[in-house]
Amino acid sequence: MTNAKRFKEIFVSQIDRPGAADLIAWLESTDFFTAPASTKHHGAFPGGLVGHSLNVYYELITRQNVGTPESRAVCALLHDICKADYYEPQDGGGYQVKDRFPFGHGEKSVFLISRFMRLTDEEALAIRWHMGAYDDAARGGSRTLSAAMAVSPLVYELHAADMRATQQEQRQEAGAESCGGLICAVCGKPVERVKPCGYERWHGQVTCDECCEECFRSEPFPCRDHDERMKEKSEG
Repeated sequence: MTNAKRFKEIFVSQIDRPGAADLIAWLESTDFFTAPASTKHHGAFPGGLVGHSLNVYYELITRQNVGTPESRAVCALLHDICKADYYEPQDGGGYQVKDRFPFGHGEKSVFLISRFMRLTDEEALAIRWHMGAYDDAARGGSRTLSAAMAVSPLVYELHAADMRATQQEQRQEAGAESCGGLICAVCGKPVERVKPCGYERWHGQVTCDECCEECFRSEPFPCRDHDERMKEKSEG
């Protein structure tokens, strides 16, 4: 299952309120599911944004003492929709910012979501301030961040989940660079050992032995080499 399909599956199963279907339809009309998460800091590759959104969700759902399951899904999956149609490829590779609607960051996500679907006060505060002290307003001396955290624990927990996910992504990407930039085309883990498989031939990406074996146990797509590789591992 691709990250885009996984995102939509979680969204539909966890978020049930008027306008949700219109919101996901709008996301599909943008580059949200193919966009990078940043230009250089983390997830600076196609699909990095949806991957990061999922990682934040996986981090936030472990904090079951804050918000409802629906609120945690709303906040985690949608906190960065401000980045839809926000980056564009550069001729020499990489990405650059082209902000067609300069409305801020967290506040822009709140605004875009609210076009389609109502947010609770807690959700709006958490998404607005998910950058924490890195938010431009907070860095400019605004005390509203601390006030928001005092109002709702979801504000801090979303920010913390965002930071944990980002740090984990940065570690994975640094590891990929240290082993020649090779990552599993399915799960994105950095790898040191590479063994070609059908996924590489079909998608033009290098995959690894260990990570692919793990992924192919859970992913629903076929691999023509899977049985042979599993046999080799058992005989080895």
